[in-house]
Amino acid sequence: MSQPRKPERRSLPVLNEDHRDWETKVVTTLFRFHSRLERRMVEVLTVHGLTVPQFDVLATLWHGEGITQQELAERLLVTKGNVVGLIDRISAAGWVERRADPEDRRANRLYLTDAGRQVLAKAQPYLAALTGKVFGTLAEAELRQMHAFLTRMEDACSRPD
Repeated sequence: MSQPRKPERRSLPVLNEDHRDWETKVVTTLFRFHSRLERRMVEVLTVHGLTVPQFDVLATLWHGEGITQQELAERLLVTKGNVVGLIDRISAAGWVERRADPEDRRANRLYLTDAGRQVLAKAQPYLAALTGKVFGTLAEAELRQMHAFLTRMEDACSRPD
């Protein structure tokens, strides 16, 4: 017995079919892709009791513990106020601990707890499977090129007008 064929997926036109408006098409596609990827990430992380921002904090600390809340805010591109509330919730869950900075009593350094490492270790393979499915459609050279393009565009957004 054969499987029913899935309907062919076609992309929707973007505003119009003016082939000179590639910037609009790319921006719209990026927004759509971001939205779909984030929804899938939420599905994967929710199973492990994590939100996307919580995972972002844990993964950032896994790559370099002992940073301050200010440094974390800069790496995550959010305000220090947002980081404080996020760290409060993650600390209450037992995943991160604040330790006083021995050189600056006004600052705290952030460290993963064993529980934080465990929840990250459980969620990471599922997230890796998702990103592998999505980005595995591209060759390494294409990924490198995409990274270079996105970095250039991010830099352009970061410069003041």
